[in-house]
Amino acid sequence: MQKISDTSELNSFYKQLFKKLLFTTILVIVISLSYVLLTSLNVAHPTISYIIGGLAFVKAFFIIRLTFIQLTKIIGESHKLSHVLTLFGFLILLIVLSFSFDYHALYAINVDSFKTSLTGNSSFIRQFFEFLYFSLITFSSVGFGDIVPVSVSGKIIVMLEVLLSFFVLVFGIANINRIHVDK
Repeated sequence: MQKISDTSELNSFYKQLFKKLLFTTILVIVISLSYVLLTSLNVAHPTISYIIGGLAFVKAFFIIRLTFIQLTKIIGESHKLSHVLTLFGFLILLIVLSFSFDYHALYAINVDSFKTSLTGNSSFIRQFFEFLYFSLITFSSVGFGDIVPVSVSGKIIVMLEVLLSFFVLVFGIANINRIHVDK
C-alpha cells in the first residue's frame, strides 16, 4: 500500500513540475530556434548581436521568474531530496543549453565575437560542442580562458549566465533547510 502512495506522490510531483517548466522551456526552445533564422540571414550587422543579447535577457528573466516564484511553491510542497535534485538538474540543463545556443549564434554571425581555437569552417556540431563546453565551464564559474568573449554582446551574455548560475545556487542554498532525506 505504501508503494502505491509513493508512486502516486511521485507522479503528482512530476506532473506539477512539468506544468511549471513547460512555458519557460518552450520559450527557451523557440528563442534558441529563432537563432537559426537570424544566422541564416548571413548579415554581420551589429544589431543582430544585440537582438541575441536582448533575447538572452528575456530567457534569463523567465528562468529567474520560474526559479524564484514557481519552483518555490514546488519545493514548499515536496521536501524530498530526489525531487529537489531533479528540479536543479533540469534548471542547470536548461541554462547551459540555452546559453550554448546564444554563444553559438553570436559566433555564427561574427567569428570575431569569441577568441577560440575554432576555425571559420568548423562543422556546426564542432562549433556547438565548443560553446556547450564554454557554457558549462561558465556556469560552473571555472573559466579556463581557452574561449574568451571579445564582443560586447558576448561579454554581456557571459555575465548574464554567471548571474543566473549565482541565482540558482543561492536559491538552492536558501532552500536547503526544507529538504528531507529519506532513509
